[in-house]
Amino acid sequence: MKYRTLGRSGLRVSCLGLGTRGTFGEGISDEVLTAAYDSGITLFDVTEASGRAEKLLGNVLKSKGWRRSSYVITTRVFWGGHADRSLSRKQVLEGLCGSLQRLQLDYVDVIFAGPRPGPAHTEELVRVMSDVIDRGLALYWGTAGGAPGDVMDTFAVARQFNLVAPVCQWAELLPEPRLFRQLGLGAVTWSPVAPGPALEEEPLPHGRPIGKAIGRRQPLKVGDLQQLAQRSGCSVSQLGIAWSLRAEGVSSVLVGAETPQMLQEQLQALQVLPNLSPATLQELDTLLGGAVPP
Repeated sequence: MKYRTLGRSGLRVSCLGLGTRGTFGEGISDEVLTAAYDSGITLFDVTEASGRAEKLLGNVLKSKGWRRSSYVITTRVFWGGHADRSLSRKQVLEGLCGSLQRLQLDYVDVIFAGPRPGPAHTEELVRVMSDVIDRGLALYWGTAGGAPGDVMDTFAVARQFNLVAPVCQWAELLPEPRLFRQLGLGAVTWSPVAPGPALEEEPLPHGRPIGKAIGRRQPLKVGDLQQLAQRSGCSVSQLGIAWSLRAEGVSSVLVGAETPQMLQEQLQALQVLPNLSPATLQELDTLLGGAVPP
């Protein structure tokens, strides 16, 4: 396993993280989580929108007795567009406290919030995130699902009022390079040939899932990917993960698996990455850059 800093923060995370979807589904034991931890994965991503996943993860962590410093927990509070959901101070604090209770933890390492609720409420969001960190309920915070301009506005508000700025983004590939170059934001993301974690649980205000609302503009050519994977001696999943790992600004790529065997297959992407030729990478950029799953 390789490790990277989360953006320009000092937090080190595994370059592959374990996401919610397909990991804590019905009938899944702690075998996958244990296999992930034993393989060197230190980042586990959940969301308040999936309270059941948080409970399962919390129970497993408690039963294992792993050192708290040996893993990183990220969770998301989300502006769901319902009358009683927002990124107000009330909803952020109540959402995070609920997550901590289900996870049976005193703090999470990273709390993601987004997309931005609107310019008029950006200052409130940045202030409550700063307060959350000051109170020790989270160590870092990041944006989720926001357009690059909105993310930069959030950072500008933090600078203007001397508040805590985000250090990362929960982003669909490809993450915007300028957010890493100019702001130092590291991306927690996922492969474009696999569904994003728990997307169906989090509708945007206009009713579309995150993946399709932010999404890419061209259909994914699965047949071409399969041929390229065969030539590269790997699976399509491994190829997508390897390509995602090389994107600028990516700190960790989320994977999901229903069995330890499926997880091990995805972990092999770490061996695939160094063997990808420049020509193969160029083909992948053409096939995956801006593509959305069919």
